[in-house]
Amino acid sequence: MRIDSITFKNFASYGNKLQTIEFEQDYSELFLTLGKNGDGKTTIANAIIFALYGKVEGVKLGDLPNRINRELWVHIKLRCGSIDVDIERGLDPGIFTVKLNGVEFDKAGKKSVQEYLEEEVYGIPYHVFKNIIILSINDFKSFLTMNNSDKKQIIDKMFGFSVLNEMQQKIKEERRNIKLEISAYDSELNQIMESIQSVRSKLNTLLEESSQKNKERIKQLKDELTELNDTVKGLNADRNGLASQIGTSKEEYEDSRSEASKLKHEIEYLKKKINLYEEGHCPTCETKLDSEWHNQKLDTYNDKLKDSADQIKQQKELMDLAKQKTDQLGNDKREIESKISQIKYDMQTLKNELIKIKETADSDQFEHLNKLISDFEEKEADKSKESSKLSNEYQFTEMVENILGEDGVKNLAVKTILPGLNTNIAAMTQTMHLSFHIRFDEKFNCIINHLGEEINPMTLSTGERKKADFIIIIAIIKILKLRFPQLNLLFLDELLSSVDNDGVHNILKILSQVIKENRINTFVINHSVLPHEIFDKKIQIYRENGFSKLEIERIE
Repeated sequence: MRIDSITFKNFASYGNKLQTIEFEQDYSELFLTLGKNGDGKTTIANAIIFALYGKVEGVKLGDLPNRINRELWVHIKLRCGSIDVDIERGLDPGIFTVKLNGVEFDKAGKKSVQEYLEEEVYGIPYHVFKNIIILSINDFKSFLTMNNSDKKQIIDKMFGFSVLNEMQQKIKEERRNIKLEISAYDSELNQIMESIQSVRSKLNTLLEESSQKNKERIKQLKDELTELNDTVKGLNADRNGLASQIGTSKEEYEDSRSEASKLKHEIEYLKKKINLYEEGHCPTCETKLDSEWHNQKLDTYNDKLKDSADQIKQQKELMDLAKQKTDQLGNDKREIESKISQIKYDMQTLKNELIKIKETADSDQFEHLNKLISDFEEKEADKSKESSKLSNEYQFTEMVENILGEDGVKNLAVKTILPGLNTNIAAMTQTMHLSFHIRFDEKFNCIINHLGEEINPMTLSTGERKKADFIIIIAIIKILKLRFPQLNLLFLDELLSSVDNDGVHNILKILSQVIKENRINTFVINHSVLPHEIFDKKIQIYRENGFSKLEIERIE
């Protein structure tokens, strides 16, 4: 995300006059931002946040417009990857317009335009942007003392672990469903065992009593049980068939989704090729790309792009059809399972009645009941086999969940990131002449050592903590630049207060070097006197006729 310009009016204390700040694309600048309390220094950062995310933390939307003029309006231009993004927002009246590469974004069928911007265009969630890019003394959360929940959320988003989290959550849900199925099978097995025991008990009773009474009723019960048992067998066969069809439908869905993903990557590749040819020359050797051969290649890429777009549309249609089919088959399967449950209840009622009969049954009835017991035992074996299979699946999903968890793939990724991060922190700690050492462990806990002993961050002075937090933030921003190369903005709002003069000098020295190397436009807001010669531009903010205004002056 590279921000090119921000324009706003009637934002907080600013009036109708348009306020514009433009950023150089090829290099970065250090801005000294001056003004009295309440003049609107921090408003610049809030205007950028609102333009990008449509909200400002801790402030109600109704409180953002100027109290006198209302009609808040912001306009931001930025570039995300190969996409030029143009966003216009307003309050009183409400405005939200998005243009991507000059074409207004079609909101039809989109669940949330803001979610689309954050996930598909920016790639930087709100809380990461707010806590890393906009650093204010009023609401900045120190990495030294931040709770594990906030730290985990930021680290996951910064290093792309959110995808692993989603996968882990899906696996966890699947494991929960498998556990419910295992419990259901165990319950059925218990019922079958109880039924077998009941029938056997009744057989013993019938043998002992040797009575011919109720023979007709026993035969009737036998026939009904046999009929219900046959019905259950048929329904079980239907349910197994539906389960197989559901599996096939899910495979079709996954195949279409995989093909769509391949097509998406191919489209991105084609767009890059087309963009290269449309620029007209090679960015490396400046060779013109306007020959007939190049034009033919461009036409070929455009044709492939159109064909890929058509194919991905077809794949999405196939995915929708597969999902609809899966849902319908699932409904049919649940209906069958409901029927099976009802029949089993009816069978249990008949068996209970059979057990109550005290008269002796004839040999045919004994044979029938023995057959019934045999059927129950077969069901018990089948259910036990299916339950064992589910137990194996449960153990497998548990293993996958652990791999995707904190001690699995994430831990390996953090181990890869940590050496570079800790090296940067160590180098800047020496430059800042701090008497203690800072590093992060594999759980991303911040460890501070002084004279070989670990110390509590809260024992540091306010100035020492600010220096340490500054070092950590700069080190993380360097890592972030690898993940978000176009990132070009940083606000330091009063973070230099309570820092001694020597510390301020070292911070500005590091800051100037880092922003030049990484092309990050940086706003420094501070009330104490700072050395002007280090800065590239000065933004003077003052009140005129009750409204805030800003003037930008280049420092020679």
